[in-house]
Amino acid sequence: MRMAGKKIRDRYSRRVQLPRPDGSFWEFALSPLRLGFHRTLHERGIVAPPVPTKISRDSSGKPLRDAEGLAIIQPDENDSQYLEAVEVYHQRVALIVLWEGLQADDRIEFETPAPEGNQGWDLFADQLHTELEQAGWTAGDLIWMCERIAEISNMSGEHFRESQRDFFSPAETDST
Repeated sequence: MRMAGKKIRDRYSRRVQLPRPDGSFWEFALSPLRLGFHRTLHERGIVAPPVPTKISRDSSGKPLRDAEGLAIIQPDENDSQYLEAVEVYHQRVALIVLWEGLQADDRIEFETPAPEGNQGWDLFADQLHTELEQAGWTAGDLIWMCERIAEISNMSGEHFRESQRDFFSPAETDST
């Protein structure tokens, strides 16, 4: 792509300083997420778990039925296994966001090797979690870094709200 006749540079980075509890900082070079990041997650098998369903029941415990006599099914978003799977999914997404964002920093080396191809990314994210935990990272550190990556990817603040308005109908955005 060109702008005013000049080729647009496709990769850039920003230096950030992650504050540590002792008052020091860890410095990183972060790059924004690629346009196809969400598609890449899906291709790598990092997908949100499906919402389980359950049969709707009346106050006496009998199944509710529709006009054709079929049991009425409803989503069960409070299922404990589903909630645990959603938490693991979000953790994996955050870890892959961090890994992608740190690709611009040639000073950072992970002991956990990234998979080649689209298989094994769930295990990679889980191993990356263990590696970061052993290095002294906290949940807050991961959130802070993901927020910085979102900022340089123009996915936060007003940019995100504008994008959300463009991609979702008003009925869909009202419920979030």
